[in-house]
Amino acid sequence: MLFALAPTLSFANADNQFEFSHSKQGTVCSSNPDIWQLGGELQVDAPISLNGKVITRGGQKKASNNVDLFAGQESSTEQHYMTSSIGCIQSDDPMSLVGAVASLYEVQHTTLSSSDIPPPVREPDLPKAPEIVKDQFETKTQFDQRVEKLRIERQQQIAAIQLKYRQQVEARNAKIRVLQEGADSRKGDLSVQKTQLVAKAFRDVMGKPVVTTKSYDAEKQQMHLSFKASNQNYQRDIILNVPLEQARDVFSNIDKLDLALTYSYDESQLELVNIKGKYDDAMFSGNVAESNYQPEALSVVLNNGPSSASIPGLEMQNPNLIDAFEVDSRLSATDNTASDELKQLLNGFVPVESNSSNWFFNLSIEDYANSDQVAFARSSGEVMSDVATKVLGVPERHVYELIDRDATSGAIKDKLRLMLDNVDEGDTVYFYYSGHGIPAIPDNDPYILPQDKIPDYITDDEFFKLDNLYKTLSSSKAGKIVVMVDSCFSGATDGVSVIKGVAASRLAPKKVSIDPERMVVITAGRDKEYSNMYQEKGHRLFSYYLMKSMIEGNKDVNTLYQDVYDKVKSASFEMGDLKRQHPTITGNQTMSL
Repeated sequence: MLFALAPTLSFANADNQFEFSHSKQGTVCSSNPDIWQLGGELQVDAPISLNGKVITRGGQKKASNNVDLFAGQESSTEQHYMTSSIGCIQSDDPMSLVGAVASLYEVQHTTLSSSDIPPPVREPDLPKAPEIVKDQFETKTQFDQRVEKLRIERQQQIAAIQLKYRQQVEARNAKIRVLQEGADSRKGDLSVQKTQLVAKAFRDVMGKPVVTTKSYDAEKQQMHLSFKASNQNYQRDIILNVPLEQARDVFSNIDKLDLALTYSYDESQLELVNIKGKYDDAMFSGNVAESNYQPEALSVVLNNGPSSASIPGLEMQNPNLIDAFEVDSRLSATDNTASDELKQLLNGFVPVESNSSNWFFNLSIEDYANSDQVAFARSSGEVMSDVATKVLGVPERHVYELIDRDATSGAIKDKLRLMLDNVDEGDTVYFYYSGHGIPAIPDNDPYILPQDKIPDYITDDEFFKLDNLYKTLSSSKAGKIVVMVDSCFSGATDGVSVIKGVAASRLAPKKVSIDPERMVVITAGRDKEYSNMYQEKGHRLFSYYLMKSMIEGNKDVNTLYQDVYDKVKSASFEMGDLKRQHPTITGNQTMSL
């Protein structure tokens, strides 16, 4: 007997009852193994041993088209089978076996076969990056122009490759998303499906009911019967109400009686709730109460393991080709003679007194897993933590620093919530972010990008939506919240687009709302501007002047902003028209740091 246990398994009933009868029976023990026709590899952590009996699984090639075989063409499908039928496993404790088999069926119901998962799209090879060396007879301006020309030519070379790769990856990711949703849906409805998993396991373990007669009570018109499971040493006595005029015939031909037993399952026990018997066209009811049939303990452990997101091969693929030359060419365009003046300034700075009511959250990401790097974000972030302790008076234990690989989605959520849970009424919270900002398509809602996130799928987690992030900060007990964001949310950093193969027009992100009384937000630039690096100083441009101004003693927020605005505007002007950068401020500008 063949039966399918593919992930698309569905059941007829959705309540907590099921029937066990000749028409609703399970696999009856035979010498032939049961075939699991899954159409691919059996990706199931099947219990290899059940009640001391071993279940093995293997595969065999089986011809699927005889015409092809005669023509000399190989045509076969992989079929996976158990070398022992579940119905052939004998157990001294059939109910424990039912529970174990139900757990097995649950895993098969929720797990995907690897054959369902489309293979990853191979990442194409990019053209070899040119070597850039400044000639001694070449001015800096000439060298910069040559580098920019090479960069633009390379972008044009890669554009067609990127477009094709994006189309292939997005098609695969669409299939992955459907598979994820299906697996999560099956996982989510297990509470509804649990009774039907138990029903299938009960039927397959027990086989079918075999009825024998015991006696007939003519006064009560009750027939005392015994039913036994065909596959197990499982026997129970029941009572069937049979009228006197039909009793002799039924008693003499009991093998013609179609007995149907209805069970209910309520998480921990199995109980007989109804008995029916059909003989020719006559229907007889059973007497459950007088049958003295006691509820039986039955435990089924459902798999509460990883969700579909952790199934091997089921991860979304990054459609962005990362070309290190994009950033490297810009770094090569200037002599790398950066000396960190800020550290020297801090070394000569007399630290302010530590204030236990101050808190600092530092999120700085230079090295992204799925996007271009943000040059000098790490060095700016590291110095910013020193500025927080020495200039802002934040105790070291109140500094929550997540830099590069530490700044994963999960870590950001956990650490930010942990910090805010410890903030008391009236405390001051400083929040600093240096990394990619994305105006998420289609609505251009601005998001920050964690180190491990694929830019295209940032909207899958609205925690990182800038509006929600500000709301999270505002939900704390803090009396003052100072937010410093070295990101412009134009979809590009240092002139490099974060989402590749998509029209690179500078998108204007939506406006976000903040608490106008308790919060002030200073950002690196306007909606459609880039956030620039400042290679000569070894920092991000905005962060450099922000920290320098704080070290120089500008504690009034408005004074601080005006100083940073003037210097960033002036420095970015010297970098070229496309790199113009104008910091912005919103919120309560009357605050002091």
